[in-house]
Amino acid sequence: MTTAQKILITYGVLSLGYGFVLGIPLSQARMTAAVAPRHLVVVHLSAIMQGAVHLGLSVAMTLSALTTSLETTAAVLLVVGSGLFVAGGTLNWRQSVGDHFAERSLGWRLFAMSSVGHLTGIALVVVGVLMGL
Repeated sequence: MTTAQKILITYGVLSLGYGFVLGIPLSQARMTAAVAPRHLVVVHLSAIMQGAVHLGLSVAMTLSALTTSLETTAAVLLVVGSGLFVAGGTLNWRQSVGDHFAERSLGWRLFAMSSVGHLTGIALVVVGVLMGL
């Protein structure tokens, strides 16, 4: 197993765990209200989805023709991007942010920064997989 795969699997499992744990405050919120805070729902679902995506990408890396260092770079960029996204959602929820675009909250800034890691990392993976086919 490569370093990139280990990074993706580790983050994937941690992200799934965090998303599942967020189910507790989500359930508590739903016990007392018809809807849960929007940012709590977003971070709960995104952590679970990102966990599954990272686990899937760890398998996709077996097809990559990139160098080990580029694969590791891609994995780190993806994990940093996803970590920033989940952190942004968590901050928006904990700070009771309404419209993070209008407020330009710290969570919004983390969301914006996450796109650099996500887009660069997935571009590397796509190129590597296409080259490896």
